[in-house]
Amino acid sequence: MQQDQVASFNFCMQKPLKTHQKTAGCWGMAFAILHFANLALLLHEQNHGLHLTDEEEDIYEHGFQSHGVTPRQFAKLLKAGAKFQNYAPGERIVAAGDAVQRVLYVTEGTCVAERAAGVVNIEYHQDVFIGTLWPKAWRSEFLGIPFTNEPNTNEDWEDSWLIEQAEARGLRNRGTSDDLHALLRSGLEEKTGPLTNVRAGSAWVSDVVAGPEGCRLLEWPLGVFSCAVGADESLCTAFQHVETMGLASKIVKGASRKALEGYKEILRATLSDNMIRPEEKMALDRYRARHGIPDGEHLQMLEGFGWSAEEFRCGMKTGFWSSLRQKWMATHKS
Repeated sequence: MQQDQVASFNFCMQKPLKTHQKTAGCWGMAFAILHFANLALLLHEQNHGLHLTDEEEDIYEHGFQSHGVTPRQFAKLLKAGAKFQNYAPGERIVAAGDAVQRVLYVTEGTCVAERAAGVVNIEYHQDVFIGTLWPKAWRSEFLGIPFTNEPNTNEDWEDSWLIEQAEARGLRNRGTSDDLHALLRSGLEEKTGPLTNVRAGSAWVSDVVAGPEGCRLLEWPLGVFSCAVGADESLCTAFQHVETMGLASKIVKGASRKALEGYKEILRATLSDNMIRPEEKMALDRYRARHGIPDGEHLQMLEGFGWSAEEFRCGMKTGFWSSLRQKWMATHKS
């Protein structure tokens, strides 16, 4: 209100107005108008602010906020045809060869991409998009300009981790975010095969099915979603970071899965004769420690093979010596 008082003083004073007094009065009026406009904007924000559900707020905080997506941008994306969809365990979400028409984001559970029935080549866990996003291509399509993408993949993809760490510590300025994205994508494709491009005109390269506990997805129509991201340059930049970190997360998750599968096969072979030698048990313990195999996974595998934790600790299946004795007696009787 101080601007109002200044304007009133300069205009209402009794002596004739001088030039500088008129100027001061005009500036006071301008500031007063801006003040009331700002107050009106704040009231509008208060009465028409963002209204996110608890689930939407949780999704935003865990999957979008850290990448630079603002609450208003996220709310705008939700209004771009977003809907939640639940899938039962093993239910097919998309089929290989189908046209890409939806943008899929995992909010709960997991789903897997399969090249053949039951053969998993990549796992999509919570807080990642299924397939590969192309925000820069969406931006080019919105602006109506050609999109060119020539990533530098001359270096081994694992170097990207060293590059990222070095840049974070300010030790050297090597590579760009585009290089990192290209390297991560190349590395993931080396392990899983071609990835689905979430772009108009693309097709799914594998079946995607819900994981063993089912999953909940947030889905958008591709055209509406890509236009919403492409129309906002800052949102496009944020989604480029979302995609880069998503690729890194998928690589780490894929590596963990391969470690679990490898341990399961090793454990199966070790338990096949119903006896575990001390050196074998030590090797299994070291493998679990080196690859971060959780104890719960280990015990679950043992149970699946018909072993208890106590039997594993003792290194022998219950009744092992009795079965050997029976086999020896049966052999010698004949």
